[in-house]
Amino acid sequence: MPCYSLGMYIKKTLKTDSKNGKAYCAYHLVESIRTEKGPRQRTLLYMGSEIDLPEGEHKLLAQCIGEIISDQRGFIPYPEDVERLAQFYASQVIRRLSVADGAKNEELEPEFVSINVNSIEKSEPRTVGAEHILLQMANQLDLSKELKELGLSKTDISLALGSIIARAVFPDSERSTYNWLCNDSGLGELLDLDFKKSSLDKLYKISDKLLSHKEALEVYLEAVESAFHGYKSTIALYDLTNTYMEGQAKSNSKATHGFSKEKRYDCPLVTLGLVMNEHGFLNRTSILPGNASEPKTLEEMIKNLSVHQSLFKPTILLDAGIATEDNLVWLRENGYTYVVSARQDAPSMDLESELVSVGDLHDFVKAALIKGEDNSEEKWLYCESEAKAAVASEMKQSFRRRFEEDLKKLSNGLVKPTSRKRLSKVIERVGRLKEKHKRISGCYEINVIPSEDKSTACSIEWRVIEEKMSDKLTGQYFLRTNRVNMEAKELWQLYNTLRSVEDAFRFMKSSLGLRPVYHQKGHRVDGHLWITILAYHLIQNCLYQLKKQGFHYHWKTIRKIMVGRIRVTMQAKTDEGKTLYHRSTTKAEGEQKEIYRALGMSPQILKSQKIIL
Repeated sequence: MPCYSLGMYIKKTLKTDSKNGKAYCAYHLVESIRTEKGPRQRTLLYMGSEIDLPEGEHKLLAQCIGEIISDQRGFIPYPEDVERLAQFYASQVIRRLSVADGAKNEELEPEFVSINVNSIEKSEPRTVGAEHILLQMANQLDLSKELKELGLSKTDISLALGSIIARAVFPDSERSTYNWLCNDSGLGELLDLDFKKSSLDKLYKISDKLLSHKEALEVYLEAVESAFHGYKSTIALYDLTNTYMEGQAKSNSKATHGFSKEKRYDCPLVTLGLVMNEHGFLNRTSILPGNASEPKTLEEMIKNLSVHQSLFKPTILLDAGIATEDNLVWLRENGYTYVVSARQDAPSMDLESELVSVGDLHDFVKAALIKGEDNSEEKWLYCESEAKAAVASEMKQSFRRRFEEDLKKLSNGLVKPTSRKRLSKVIERVGRLKEKHKRISGCYEINVIPSEDKSTACSIEWRVIEEKMSDKLTGQYFLRTNRVNMEAKELWQLYNTLRSVEDAFRFMKSSLGLRPVYHQKGHRVDGHLWITILAYHLIQNCLYQLKKQGFHYHWKTIRKIMVGRIRVTMQAKTDEGKTLYHRSTTKAEGEQKEIYRALGMSPQILKSQKIIL
């Protein structure tokens, strides 16, 4: 039945909310059409409960929408706010009609349309490549199903997946993330959610909801990841890192000053602790105060992990900062095996054999076991690393230069008329310098030369104690373990897996926007870190599968490769004077196809959609 458009208008309807009884307005974009049975009205789009425009300008808005859809623009430009809203609603109308048209014609024969090639235009480019891959990773882990069982609504689940995937693809603040979801990414199409109809506040609220289910989600992800990939975990790698916060964060009880691994001592910190298995998957995470002491957190984290380890107790791998004597005693008393970097001196330097090569090209190491008593409950390994020695030498020279420059500056200031020369004050300032450079100052003998009456300081002299300097920052270190049946190479290789924790922290900070944190409230900071951790889960699920197929890609590389997959709308004039709208995704090419093949995924991203208006 042929029909002819008579124009569009915006219809306002008063309704009552069935839940709370409150009245509200509903706006619809309606088209009047002439049919064989007379004039009829066709609803094109629900526009929401409010329109960011005075009602007196709604007629102008409807007129502008009609012109955009029919591609018949007038000579007089519309006001900027009207044009902006019209473009937004016109895009929704075209997409809504094209979806319906695509469903209707899904099984029809190929259709040919004559168009004016000079009228072809492209609009609404949206990236979908990396977003599509991570959405498939979430589907593999049945994350949507788990979120539904935890009580999240369909919209909440889409918002949650949008927030997590956005952190992986476009790591930035929540405000920037919201703008990216609205204007640059096709993730909304993939999730069937229009983020422009959502709000920034809803992203914050979904972060709160995900955080409230943190423990349940960690237990679920640990189980589903091991089941999906078919691995068994026997090693738990534990470490801490911190991230600094912009602002004072006075309303966050966890934001405290402490030792900053980014040297941001001017900013409050929060600490992230994690337990990772040998396959690179996170088992447990904890968000702690910025001044959290590494040794004190171990027992709590291992106990939380052990609740879900019913068949075995993993071997615990620790860096030197956490491997205190008390922690090692606790691990032995509770039946855990461990391999740690020793923060204590070895019981002796009597080696069992000659040094053997146990490292690789990245860290060439020579090592040998240290002789111990037959009934000893521990075994020690002596290691010499050429890479560590080179780094230590550079660090040592840098520390020396900075310390001596500060000493020289203080000494030279004593001859200036305006400088403080009182002996007690100068000695105090030297003490502050020694504390500031405590990693190297112990290798120096420093003397403050007083005046004859000993009231003022005349100069400062120092000399290097070479014996201490030679022992400072070398490439030598020790490992200790209570797995006494291990040989040198096996022991070092096992400990070397701790690098994966360092890589994970480095990745989260550099590629997932873990630092800095801009939030000021405690639960907002925790939510930001938790979203980052969930994003890591999806990425690791992807990288693990690629690695098994021989692709050792970093996530940054995959993002760069997949950036060419774009969803775009093509429009053109037909020979009948109408406008053809066709929305489709660019084809997968080259390395993109290889990634899909390795992941066992189809490269198709959404079906093409067409409408002629």
